[in-house]
Amino acid sequence: MKRIALLILLLFALTACAAQEETPPPQNGFVRVGDVWKYYQNGDLCGFDAGIQTIEGKTYYVEADGVSISALTDCLAEKNGQLLCFTEDSSLRQFAAGFVTLDGDLYYAPEDGFVLCAAREQIVPIGDSLYAFDEDCRVTAFSAGVQEIFGDLCFVPEDGTAIARPPEGPLLTDGGLYYANADGTLATDFDFGALRFGADGRYTSGSETLDELVDAFLIEAGVSGTDPIEDFRLCYDYLRDHFRYLSMAHYPAGSDDWAQSCAEIFFQNGKGNCYCWAAAEMYCARRLGIQARVVAGWESSRTNDHAWVMAEIDGTDYLFDAELEYSLLNIYGQLPPDQFMVAEDGGAYNGYYYFFP
Repeated sequence: MKRIALLILLLFALTACAAQEETPPPQNGFVRVGDVWKYYQNGDLCGFDAGIQTIEGKTYYVEADGVSISALTDCLAEKNGQLLCFTEDSSLRQFAAGFVTLDGDLYYAPEDGFVLCAAREQIVPIGDSLYAFDEDCRVTAFSAGVQEIFGDLCFVPEDGTAIARPPEGPLLTDGGLYYANADGTLATDFDFGALRFGADGRYTSGSETLDELVDAFLIEAGVSGTDPIEDFRLCYDYLRDHFRYLSMAHYPAGSDDWAQSCAEIFFQNGKGNCYCWAAAEMYCARRLGIQARVVAGWESSRTNDHAWVMAEIDGTDYLFDAELEYSLLNIYGQLPPDQFMVAEDGGAYNGYYYFFP
């Protein structure tokens, strides 16, 4: 019996000790309980609203139960969709709005406070630019030029961080012509008037051979890629001054199925008739983002077959005819008018009459 009584007393003592260990000592301040802090005042456990709270002049993160305070240290952690930076004493670091570098990585703080942008693998508009955030919410840098980012084509300027957000429409950049969507991404497999943009986002004539010939010609003509009209003027003048006339087949009025083959012949040989000149001009204009088309009709009279280019610019149709300038100067010895970007005036274009089919 004595042994049994002794065992009962021992069990009672152990239970009392265990109960005493579970009860925090009556004190003020933080007490570590497992992997969290809890806060006591006059021996009583204090409760808070969940989320970011200020306690004793510092800011902490209170878990959903309202009494557990995160004890994370020296790390970034996402809490309820918010990316927070915990310091060595488990308080939160405060940031000024803007970009923040932490351990060599770039993050973004949307506003003065304790929260960093928690975007993951997405593109986010910030100011006038776009920025890509990786799976760890870091702002990601890319090589300059057209890049595929999270499945979308985008244009990255020289600094490699901000993604350009160009105005919607054709975009001359990175050695090619692209089309910028309203959200700043680049269109693929898309038609914009007479301009076709392929699976890689670049403008294409539909012929890889012709695209290569046009790109090489633009370099030869000194195109800068800064202004479509000025660049087209360089192409126009270069064609007029460096290419030659060659008598070739004429095509029915109103037709345009000859344009690709005539342009390829002209760029490859440096010679051709008005159909070749017109085709070459059209493809140069389109490569620069201008809505151009060839016209097979007549000039001066309905017995004089001729071809030229029309292009709609800012809602107005303009005529372009480098071959007429070349012929008047080199074949007829006349001082030619400037037939670049000429508007119709009383049925004439700089005094020359063009008959449309």
